[in-house]
Amino acid sequence: MRETIGRALRRQRVAVAVAVAVGLLWGLAAGLARTSGQTALLMLVPLVALLWSLMRAFGKPGAADLRADERERAFFVPPTGRMSYRWVLLAFLTYTTTNQLASDREDLWWFYPALAGPLAVLLAVLLWRRVPSVALTPAGIEASHPLQQVRVPWEALDPAVPSLSYRRSTVLRLPVRSRDQVRLRGIGSRRHTVVETGELDVAPDVLASAIQHYAAHPEHRAAIGTPQEYARLRSALAGGG
Repeated sequence: MRETIGRALRRQRVAVAVAVAVGLLWGLAAGLARTSGQTALLMLVPLVALLWSLMRAFGKPGAADLRADERERAFFVPPTGRMSYRWVLLAFLTYTTTNQLASDREDLWWFYPALAGPLAVLLAVLLWRRVPSVALTPAGIEASHPLQQVRVPWEALDPAVPSLSYRRSTVLRLPVRSRDQVRLRGIGSRRHTVVETGELDVAPDVLASAIQHYAAHPEHRAAIGTPQEYARLRSALAGGG
């Protein structure tokens, strides 16, 4: 699990560096060029790329199964291998900041870089630190994405309430009944405990069913991560008991 997540993080760090470099170069080119049709194209391409990436973020969810790591005693989910909309957003924020600073603007020209610049720095730092992932362990659920980390012990979940999926199955809302047991770090809502699945390499219904299964069957939690439990879980989720 650690090796898989580590490789994904290294890949994301390369993407962060490329996004910043592309944003800087494109922003300089658009900001220093004179007003022309070519300049208009330079300014339109980043916006089109951003809109395209946002559409992909709410596109088709993953279809893979959980993965098992016996050494780490976990069933886990790594991020997908496709490009993240967050990388494109970082490039766009960098482009916007650089473009405005390089342009000969008047009036409120400073407003754009003052807003987009800090957001680009913050997003770059967050993307450098974490990738989307989920791990089911004997103790509970550990979910992570660049903006947030959350740990939910099994005892904090209501076994009678299933995890709810919404926004085209890109988010799972966990049925937390004891919010004081939830450990949350980062940026996000404190009112609802959710797991983002849009960039995870797993079918959302498989993840939701596994969480519901262990919330309702505490006798199986201790074996999480073992090959025997993995086989039993898959059989149970497939309707084999």
